[in-house]
Amino acid sequence: MNMNAVICLMSLLSVWMQTGEGQIFQPELTPNAFLATVTSNTVILKQPFGVFDQTCLGCEIWLAAGLCSANGIFDAQVNSSTPNILGLSPYPTAFNPSSKNFFLTRVGLLSDFPCSQSSNDRYFVVGADGQCSGINCNGVLPDGLPVCFKYLLINTNGNLVNSSNWSVNITLPKLLNHQTINDGLSARSGAMVVITAILCAAAGLLLLLFFIMLCITCCTKKESKQISVTDSIRIPRYDTHDLKEHVHPYDNPAYQSDLKNYSTAKTLPRDGAKQKL
Repeated sequence: MNMNAVICLMSLLSVWMQTGEGQIFQPELTPNAFLATVTSNTVILKQPFGVFDQTCLGCEIWLAAGLCSANGIFDAQVNSSTPNILGLSPYPTAFNPSSKNFFLTRVGLLSDFPCSQSSNDRYFVVGADGQCSGINCNGVLPDGLPVCFKYLLINTNGNLVNSSNWSVNITLPKLLNHQTINDGLSARSGAMVVITAILCAAAGLLLLLFFIMLCITCCTKKESKQISVTDSIRIPRYDTHDLKEHVHPYDNPAYQSDLKNYSTAKTLPRDGAKQKL
């Protein structure tokens, strides 16, 4: 047996001795700060890692969820001679005026929640199935009322093997009718009014600057002047005036192939060049 298992067993034994019975855990809200742990109809709880004895083969962990006023009703139902507790209070009618105000939903297999794993980053969302119709579905809770939760260890026959303590009272926020919400100017704070006015003024100023720049651009538009590129004057032959001993003009080998493009003169006349320019 490794050290982690020994520490886990010692901690479980210590809690067992303090409580005097098998109720060794109290459901708590998840410590994950990025989650809305309590909404108007849902609650996010820590998962029950290391809560129950892992020797119960095939056992499953369930959750009893309901109004805190129904805790005594549930405990009385469980302590009675009813062998199967999974159908005590079906969800679709669990919170009707004449109902028991609690329901049971499945969390998972006991083997999926060993003591060696931490539950700080694992959570169970009560009410994740919304307005469901199954007997043991994970439906939403009634808003505006205090609710309580209890983890249950149930065997393959549906009998209760062990259970945790009830959680503390968790009061859900009350949903407001949208028609009763004051959305007029009197419901706005002074800071909100100032920020809204500044943003509106900034948006109007930016729009005005945009139209001013657009008008300036249209009024000062310059006519584009078309620049024509004439053929460059290429001189295939030219005289080297600085060398008196040369009596023949100097032939430029780079333009020997262009001689046919000129008229009879083998050197481009200066007058012709001026005319081209």
